[in-house]
Amino acid sequence: MLSGDLVASRAYGAGKAARVLSEIVNEVNARFPEELLVPLDVIQGDAFQGVAAGGPEALVLVFRVQGEIIVRSEGRLKSRFGLGLGAIDQALAGVADPSLLTGPAFVAAAEALVRARKEKRQIVLQSGRADLDAVADGTFGLVEFVWKRWSAEVWRRALRYDEVADIGTLAEELGVSYQAVHKQLHARGVLPVRDALGGLGRLLEEVG
Repeated sequence: MLSGDLVASRAYGAGKAARVLSEIVNEVNARFPEELLVPLDVIQGDAFQGVAAGGPEALVLVFRVQGEIIVRSEGRLKSRFGLGLGAIDQALAGVADPSLLTGPAFVAAAEALVRARKEKRQIVLQSGRADLDAVADGTFGLVEFVWKRWSAEVWRRALRYDEVADIGTLAEELGVSYQAVHKQLHARGVLPVRDALGGLGRLLEEVG
């Protein structure tokens, strides 16, 4: 289960922030239909919920949503995420409103988001396993440390690289050299962040 909300939406403008979030949620739902067992849904304008298929898929969605929010707001908005592992009481086929769901995963995601707010974190996992939560805390802490320093432009390139998965293709699109793109992705920590999230995602899939 994935729950999230916007950070600094009032300062940005509540109505404008709600429109940005709604657009992103609709696009993410259309782009990742197989990764989402229940599509993301906007709640009260600045929050969202959904159910991802597994560990890697959930972290791909986190990366995409966070990046799109930062890019479209030119860095003035960010989001927090609470990830919850566990059972869901209802069958998910055909469910379009995640707020109707109940069960341990729903509770865990809500509690993780509360902890994210309290500790000023951007991503928190609550899995029911102390060892796994500790690994996730460390990984997410490093990821957040890196991407908090990314400008909207770095995020834009990181998202595009996530789509094409090829430095040469990205360099050609940008009209710059392969070496220049490779250097920036390394210098800004884009490639290590992808590796860290991918590794944790595989671990979550194995234990899930």
